[in-house]
Amino acid sequence: HHDAPRRDIGMMFQTSVLFPWRTIRQNVRLPGEILGLDKKQQAERTDELLDLVGLNGFGERYPGELSGGMRQRVALARLLAHDPRVLLMDEPFGALDEFTRETMNVELLRIWEKTGKTVVFVTHNIGEAVFLSDRIFVMTPRPGRLEGIVEVDLPRPRTTEVMRDPRYTEHVYDIRRMLGVDH
Repeated sequence: HHDAPRRDIGMMFQTSVLFPWRTIRQNVRLPGEILGLDKKQQAERTDELLDLVGLNGFGERYPGELSGGMRQRVALARLLAHDPRVLLMDEPFGALDEFTRETMNVELLRIWEKTGKTVVFVTHNIGEAVFLSDRIFVMTPRPGRLEGIVEVDLPRPRTTEVMRDPRYTEHVYDIRRMLGVDH
């Protein structure tokens, strides 16, 4: 039994949890600083990650100067900074407007395809779950228990076009029925 932080797991929350007094670059670099990584490696990795999340040219800005979607991109870059094997994402796009959320979902899929990370993604948005997932564990509200597992058989790589696929709609309605919200 050990309670020390695990380097192979990274966590991302609904709010970006960035330090407002640190630049975007400094926020992304933080895990490397904590782990005592080589400064040159940190700088290279930070540039790589800012590029990966589409924030090249924003490294010297501060979180307060960015939109909610951009702040979540910074949080995602920071999450990837120490190269965890597993990404735990607790409703990371829940506070964003629908268009930005959709854009972030497409970005997350692109990053997932590039990095091959295991992603455990918590969401209350059924469409988002179907769009992002290969397997969905459907939980009931209080008490939280497993209601069922849905295997998503949609083609990859996925774009928003997949939402027109009848199987997408079928999965959404199957989950709604499982949760008893199909009125």
